Amino acid sequence: MNSSELKNTLILALVFASRMLGLFMVLPVLALYAAKIPGATPFLIGVAAGIYGLTQALFQLPCGVLSDYFGRRSIIVLGLGVFLIGSLIAAFSSSIWGLVIGRAIQGMGAVGSPILALVADLTREQVRSRAMAIIGISIGFTFVLAFLVGPILDAKIGLSGIFLLTAFLSTIGILLLFLLGTIPKQSPLKLKDQFSVLFKDQQLWHLNANIFILHAILTACFLVFPAHIETVTGLTSQEVWRFYLPVLAVSVLLVAPLLRFADEVKWQKMLMKTALIGLGISCVMFIYSTQAIPLYIFASLFFLAFNFLEASLPAMVSRMVPKTSKGSALGVYSFSQFLGMFAGGIFGGCMLQWNGPWGIGFSCLLLTMLGCILLAKEKGQEKWQEELIK
Repeated sequence: MNSSELKNTLILALVFASRMLGLFMVLPVLALYAAKIPGATPFLIGVAAGIYGLTQALFQLPCGVLSDYFGRRSIIVLGLGVFLIGSLIAAFSSSIWGLVIGRAIQGMGAVGSPILALVADLTREQVRSRAMAIIGISIGFTFVLAFLVGPILDAKIGLSGIFLLTAFLSTIGILLLFLLGTIPKQSPLKLKDQFSVLFKDQQLWHLNANIFILHAILTACFLVFPAHIETVTGLTSQEVWRFYLPVLAVSVLLVAPLLRFADEVKWQKMLMKTALIGLGISCVMFIYSTQAIPLYIFASLFFLAFNFLEASLPAMVSRMVPKTSKGSALGVYSFSQFLGMFAGGIFGGCMLQWNGPWGIGFSCLLLTMLGCILLAKEKGQEKWQEELIK
C-alpha cells in the first residue's frame, strides 16, 4: 500500500472503530440494568440489545445505494449524525422504551457499507484485501477493548455516561472524515440497472451467503466460548483479556502474509475454502479442548480464519461489480452480514438449549461446508467481473 492508501484506510478504520467501540461497550453491562430501568424486563432488555442489529441490517442497503448517488462522505456523515442522535436519546432516557428507541435509531445510522465502498474507492485492487483486513482487525480489537473497559466505565459513569461517550466518539468520527484526501466522484447507474446487477447475479449472492454464514458462526460460537475459556484457563471475566490478547496478536501476524496471496486471483478461492474448513474444525476442537494450550491454538486458528475471510469477502465483492455499484453491492453485503449475526444468535441459542455446546460446534462445521460448496460454484473472478461490467 502506498502512503495515501494507508493513510485513508487507517482514517476509515478509526471512524469504524470509534462507532463500534461505543456499541460494544454497552453489551457487557446492559443486562445489569434489568432491575434499575423503569419498565424493564429481561425480554425488553434483550430487545434493547438486539434492536440495533435489526435496524442496522435494514438500513445497510439504502445507505449503500444512497452513497452511490450522493457521495460516500456525505452519507457517512449523515449516518454518524443519526447514530449520535440515537446515542443521546438513549443517554437521557428514563425508561426502557426510550432506551429501545435510542438503540433502534443508532442502528439506522448504517454507515458500514458506505465505509467499505469508500475503502474500495480509495485503494487499488492489488492491495484491497489488505485494506479490508485493517478495517476488520480494527473491529476485532475494538470488540475486545470494549468488553474490557465497558464494566470499568459502567462503575465510573454508568450506562448513561457510556451512551454520552458513544455520542462523543461519533462526533470524532465525523471530524476524522474531513482528513481524507480527494474522494473520486461517482456516476451511478440508473436504479433499475443497479438492482439488475445486485439481485440477478448468482455468484454475488454466493459471497453474500458466505458473509451471512461467517457472522452466524461468530455469534453462535460466542454463546459458548467465553464460559469455556474461563472454565479451562481459570481466568475470571476481568482477566480474560489475557487470553484474547495473545490469540488476536498471533492471528493478526499470520493473516498478513496470507492476504498478500489473497490479492492474487488464482490463490483467492483456494485460500477462502481452506479458511472456511479451518474455521469449522477450530469451532469443534475449541469446544472439546480441556487444556489451555490446545485452547490457545484452536482459538488462534479460529480468529486467523475469521479475519482472513472478513477481509477477503468484501474485497472480492468490490472487485465483482462496476465502480458505480460498489456502495449498493456492499449495502446488500452488509445487510447479509448483520442478518447473519441476528440469525446466529437465534440459531445458536436453539442449538445450545437442545444439544449443548457440541450442537453449536458441529452445526458451525456444517455451515462452513455449505460455504465451500457455494464457493466451488464460482465461474472464476475475471469472467464474472467482465459479465457484470457489461
